[in-house]
Amino acid sequence: MALDVPSADDAVRVIECLDNVTFFKVGLQLLMTGALPAVLRALGHKRIFVDLKLPSDIANTVAAVVDLCIDYGVKFLTLSESMSPQGIAAARRAREARATAYPQLLTVPYLSSADERDLASSAPSTNLALDDYIVERASAAIRAGCDGIIVSGSAIGPCRQRFASPVVLVSPGIRPAGAPADDQKRHTTPADAIRLGADYLVVGRPILKDGNPREAADRIIREIDAALVS
Repeated sequence: MALDVPSADDAVRVIECLDNVTFFKVGLQLLMTGALPAVLRALGHKRIFVDLKLPSDIANTVAAVVDLCIDYGVKFLTLSESMSPQGIAAARRAREARATAYPQLLTVPYLSSADERDLASSAPSTNLALDDYIVERASAAIRAGCDGIIVSGSAIGPCRQRFASPVVLVSPGIRPAGAPADDQKRHTTPADAIRLGADYLVVGRPILKDGNPREAADRIIREIDAALVS
C-alpha cells in the first residue's frame, strides 16, 4: 500500500483503516513534509518499503541512509536508476556490516508513467524496444548488486524470464479492471501482474480514492489470491 498522503496524521489514519494490509510504502512526499520518521515509527509492526530513489552520493552518506533503514526495520529501499555501481556497492557493504539481509535494494529501470514515446526523447541513442531497454538497464543494476527491480506493464514478463528468483520484482502501475489509469501509462490488473511474474504489487490511488478503502484493498487481495492458485 503506497502511503502517498500529505501528512503523518493522514498516513496513520490510512494504516489504522487498512488493518487487512501488512506492507506499506513511504516516499518523498512524506519525507518533504518532515513526517517520514513519525510514519516509520507508526509502522513498527508492519513491513516497510522506503521509496526514496536514493541518488549517488559519497559512500558515507549512502551508508548512513542504509543504517537508518536497518534501525527502522525497512524491508525494501529504492536506489536511483542513475546510482553508480560504486554507490550500489556502498549500500551493500553498509548492509553487510550490520549482518542483515535487509533492506533489499531495488532500482527503477523506467518509470511506469513513461512509455515508448517518452523513451525516444529520454534515450534517443537507444535502438532497443522499450521492454528490452528495461531488461538491459535492470541487468546492469543487478550485476552491480541490486536485489531486485521495480517494473510495470508488459515488461514484467521479460524481466521475470531474464531474472529468476531470488531477484525480486515489484510492480507499480496496478489498476483493477475499470479503474482510471491516472498518470500510469504502463499498467496491469493485479491478477495480470501476478501471472506475468511479479512478487509484490504497489497500489495507492485505487485504494485511497475508493469510498471504502478497506474493502478496495480486500478486493485486490482476493484477486491476488485467485491469481496465485490459477
